[in-house]
Amino acid sequence: MPLDTLFLTSAAPAAKCMLFHGLVSSPKEFSVINNALKRDQVDILCPEIPGYTLQAGFGPARWQDWLQHALAAFDAEVARSGPIMIGGLCIGALLALAIARQRPGQVLGLALLSPTLFYDGWGLSPWRKLRHIGYLPGLRNWIQIKEKPPFGIKNEQIRKWIAREMREQALSGAGAAKLPLWAIHEAEKLIAHTMAQLSHIHAPTLILHAREDEVTSLRSPEYLMRQLASTHKQLIILNNSYHMITLDNDRHRVVKALADFIHPQKVPRNENNPEHNSEHNPGHHQRPDSRQVWHQKSLVAG
Repeated sequence: MPLDTLFLTSAAPAAKCMLFHGLVSSPKEFSVINNALKRDQVDILCPEIPGYTLQAGFGPARWQDWLQHALAAFDAEVARSGPIMIGGLCIGALLALAIARQRPGQVLGLALLSPTLFYDGWGLSPWRKLRHIGYLPGLRNWIQIKEKPPFGIKNEQIRKWIAREMREQALSGAGAAKLPLWAIHEAEKLIAHTMAQLSHIHAPTLILHAREDEVTSLRSPEYLMRQLASTHKQLIILNNSYHMITLDNDRHRVVKALADFIHPQKVPRNENNPEHNSEHNPGHHQRPDSRQVWHQKSLVAG
């Protein structure tokens, strides 16, 4: 199976962005926003990663294997078309950050969607604190966590669609019906690895995160805003979605923010320009003017 799948390509020259889907999921997570981005002359590539993408032959793998496959897909695209934008959803955002650390001169920018550094969202079971017991050798490969409502979706109609897909098949547009514990364990190892590298990552960064994210709180994006070395970083907080922002009520705002960031004419190129320097104040989120500018430090949409 090919490492990457290009959803659609634009007739006119388009900017490219490689997005990594969430843990044990598929490119379906981006299917809703893909057509809209195509109209904005943005082509999305989404790698299928052995041991990470839920597909035929899926089975236990190490986070290092995920990263190597992701790097292979990235390197192949760079060889074809030169440096590109990258990003991802949830743990996919961590893969993008890890690539930016290893390929600093080839990543034009980072688009991080619901980046997950801490499993501290309001929708997680209190039993999650005991998950480390299941990480013991011999146990983690046998335990699976069944996904439950709200499935990362605030919109009730879309949530019903996701629930029906999860009842009828192993994979939905919002991810797998069940998450193997070994994958969560490996994801936490990837998180620890990436968090230790943040001060070495300088790529311009856009972060989109829902205020009501039930998987990971605003602590995750705010930590990234403090620790990333980039002098250009922007956090947009969405007020009408849960974790799966590419499918939920704010998906149109996600498309606009991504198109504005990815399209070459709107991407900041000079990291040494003091106008682009921003320090985020986690405790202060203002409703933005409709004219969003690149040196804004924090925006609220919705």
